[in-house]
Amino acid sequence: MFAVIQKRLQSTVATPVRRPNTSLRGVLLGFFTGVSITGFGAYYYLLDEYKASSDAVVSDVLLLQKSIRKLEGHVRTLEDSLEKK
Repeated sequence: MFAVIQKRLQSTVATPVRRPNTSLRGVLLGFFTGVSITGFGAYYYLLDEYKASSDAVVSDVLLLQKSIRKLEGHVRTLEDSLEKK
């Protein structure tokens, strides 16, 4: 009789539910969140650097065009002065 009662008590007592190890999930979530934020930051930094360098190249090309026009004007005046002589 004591064995039956003990068996009945064991079946009615709730066994603790073993929770899965959530620290691994937290570490992975934190890692991927950090990598994502860093990736987006690096992307926008590189995009900004690309725009800045592109603007610098465009301004250099425009200055070069201006210098070439000036040089062409000087060459024309020299050619004109040689033709007049």
